[in-house]
Amino acid sequence: MATVLVLGGGYAGMRAIKFLQREVPSDDEIILVDKTGTHAEKTNLHEVAAGTIAPERITYEINDVIGSRVDFIQDSVTNVDVDQKQVTLKNHAPITYDYLVLALGFQTETFGLKGAEENALPMDDLKTSEAVYRHIEDKVKGYAQTQDPNDLTVAVCGAGFTGIELLGELTQSLPKLQTRYNTPEIKLVCLERSPAILPMFDKSLAEYAMRFMAKHNVEMKLGSNIKEIKPGIVVYSDSNDEEHEQPANTVVWTVGVSGSHVIADSGFEQRRNRIVVQDDLSLEGHPEVYVVGDVAAVMDAESNRPYPTTAQIALAAGAQAAKNIGLQLRGHETRPFVYKSVGTVASLSDRDGIGEIFSNKRKVKGYPASALKKVITDRSILESAHLSTVFSKGRFDLYH
Repeated sequence: MATVLVLGGGYAGMRAIKFLQREVPSDDEIILVDKTGTHAEKTNLHEVAAGTIAPERITYEINDVIGSRVDFIQDSVTNVDVDQKQVTLKNHAPITYDYLVLALGFQTETFGLKGAEENALPMDDLKTSEAVYRHIEDKVKGYAQTQDPNDLTVAVCGAGFTGIELLGELTQSLPKLQTRYNTPEIKLVCLERSPAILPMFDKSLAEYAMRFMAKHNVEMKLGSNIKEIKPGIVVYSDSNDEEHEQPANTVVWTVGVSGSHVIADSGFEQRRNRIVVQDDLSLEGHPEVYVVGDVAAVMDAESNRPYPTTAQIALAAGAQAAKNIGLQLRGHETRPFVYKSVGTVASLSDRDGIGEIFSNKRKVKGYPASALKKVITDRSILESAHLSTVFSKGRFDLYH
């Protein structure tokens, strides 16, 4: 009897679990380890951080969808020893495996910037995203006593995918907070090192997003190189290398992410906690180990660069890893992972967005893009869970 172990209940891990139950013989053991026991649709964390959606709308309990075949262990992974085929957990006895799917997800990357960990709010997961909104609301509510204008300033560091989606949602939720607590206008500022935003999109779509921000009074400080984050202050230099300070009693960090620290802690050859995988998603020298999701660097043969780590590729890789394990258990050769993106969509609020879809990168913007983002969320839930989960957790508010 073989033991197949999956580490991580994110997009890649849950998709792998779904396929393993089809691919692995019934007398083999399937184990899933996740530190929370709750799967969150992390492409929607910005909505939780902005307070525009309740956390339970983007989550489901792992035990509710995995089925009786899977043994679930809620615990944190501390070490992965591929030579001994053993995984060490924080509160559980070590687990020995025959096949491993390593899908431990991402964490915020501060690049060693002084004060970032201490003075900026990350958006790693559901817990930290909830903390962002609570912090914003506490500051706005507290303004009645403090009269500190910096309590009414929110600074978002980074204008990448997460930063722009968060800014879009905040343009909808901050005016409601302003009305609720009867405060002056809440100021929204974004600091971004690059001279442009969203380089993954066509320039016209990025310009559309910039017009959206201008329409909603978001101050976009592009070309701002963040030097340090002090309590209530973002220190940055402009294109002339002149130093400035942006006061804000809420600072949100969306500059970058890396894979789980467990990768480096376990001694893998890695860069930013991502492991370059073989063409079948396995670890070099260890055909029984598959690395998928945010801890994997999957190379694009055309560009010779890793694909962007997205939910879309994580879902596809999780399925392929499970299929390859099934092939190995039946004595067959594994198959290479072939990835074709079906497009990318970024929301700018509940009613607006931008995107490029299909192989011809057809451009969409405005309401159609926001509706498409919700359809993508529903599809993601279907791929990682079940149709019943889509009915209970899906996004059907397409009429906005």
